[in-house]
Amino acid sequence: MSGTKIRPLSRLLDSSDARFWVIGPDGTLVYLSGGIQDWLDVSPEQLLGRRCVAGSPVSDDPLDQIAAMLSPPPGLEKRGTASLRIGALQGSSVTKSVATTEARFFCVGDNDDALIFGVAGAFDDRAVDVEVQDAVAIRQRIDNWRKMSSKQASIVTAGDSTIARRLRHRLHVASLARTDVLLVGPRGCGSERIAKGMIDESSIVVDGPLMDSELLDATLSPLTNSLTSSTSSSLADSAEIFGSAIIRDLEQMPVDAQVRLAYWHQQFSGRLRLIGLSQTADGQDLNGSQDRDSDPGKLNWAETQAHGLSEPLIDLFCACVIPIGSLSDRVEDLSVMASALLDRRRAAGETKADRFNRAALDAMVIYPWPGQFDELDHSIRHAARSATSDAIGPADLPLAIRSYRPGDPLLIAKHAAVDLDKAVASFEQRLIDQTLDSTGGNRAEAARRLGISRARLLRKIGETP
Repeated sequence: MSGTKIRPLSRLLDSSDARFWVIGPDGTLVYLSGGIQDWLDVSPEQLLGRRCVAGSPVSDDPLDQIAAMLSPPPGLEKRGTASLRIGALQGSSVTKSVATTEARFFCVGDNDDALIFGVAGAFDDRAVDVEVQDAVAIRQRIDNWRKMSSKQASIVTAGDSTIARRLRHRLHVASLARTDVLLVGPRGCGSERIAKGMIDESSIVVDGPLMDSELLDATLSPLTNSLTSSTSSSLADSAEIFGSAIIRDLEQMPVDAQVRLAYWHQQFSGRLRLIGLSQTADGQDLNGSQDRDSDPGKLNWAETQAHGLSEPLIDLFCACVIPIGSLSDRVEDLSVMASALLDRRRAAGETKADRFNRAALDAMVIYPWPGQFDELDHSIRHAARSATSDAIGPADLPLAIRSYRPGDPLLIAKHAAVDLDKAVASFEQRLIDQTLDSTGGNRAEAARRLGISRARLLRKIGETP
């Protein structure tokens, strides 16, 4: 083919054994790869410019017969793609016997400008590969999610579960209203990624636990100065400036800094948006519900206040609190999120793997993900770099995931949340009961053996000394 743009491609094809050819809009062969010569025992240059149309060859010339053999089936221009078994023509005078080979054709362009590409070889894609089918289905789910979530395209929101759909809907409403938002979820849930995806204006990230009122003023100063300059500008046509502040671990921010934050919000009412990130205790939602079928959006404001938010911030965020469910409650979303994360790694050139096999997906589904979305992201990065084939298997996953076995008491204890006060109280009560049994109910002897006073023992068992 002519032109400098096609030359790198033609050189790559010529250096391989690919049997590839191109038919121009006028039905003549305009390009044939070097592999054609090994296949047909004819130099590609001898076939260039010859008519390549379905039906009989234009002459008895063996080269015209070969050109006709390379023609696509009729009607390809309308169908776009087709397959054909290619072999020597009946009555052909071609001296070399050409083995019957399957060829694939596809049409690019419209009407008079269409090009037809052909490639011959052995194709095994007709066989059903269930893992490839799974990968195709997951890709369709990812595409659908991206179409529905063009603005909040954080991978944390991907999936078809009720939690994922409600999360996307709430974020969409919050973005349209440009309201202040409190994102509540377990540590590592990806709330900061979601917050950054909501912002298309100047912003700043604040570490809540490190702040006092003076440090908060200094941290916010680039944003507040910009907003102040916009307010005092004398230019009538100057665009009004908006800004957002993302506050990490809002519930751990000192009360004086929380009050100061509410002050700055009031100073730039409507132009300074606050996006608070708050962590739930032990990975639970704020109303303490462990029922996975319940709505994680039902938040108890009394417990929110006890969780660390001051009254001014409760009033500020009460209009929009968005819960982010635990990853273990979104099992049906794991394959979509993991595949989307793998796509990102592959696009960055970190891996050649483009999918997960079923065993790897099963291992990720049964794993409890105590580190939430951040752990999933790190695990996919590890697997992408470890993979040696196009499909990631269990051996490529981190050891914690591939060695996890549900039902193992030791592993359950490792990942389960522990209430230390209750555990200590339970142990203490069992020890007291055992000591009283061994002394026949003698309080004084039991207290001596426990190393505490008799009065203290009586208080612990609910008896007045």
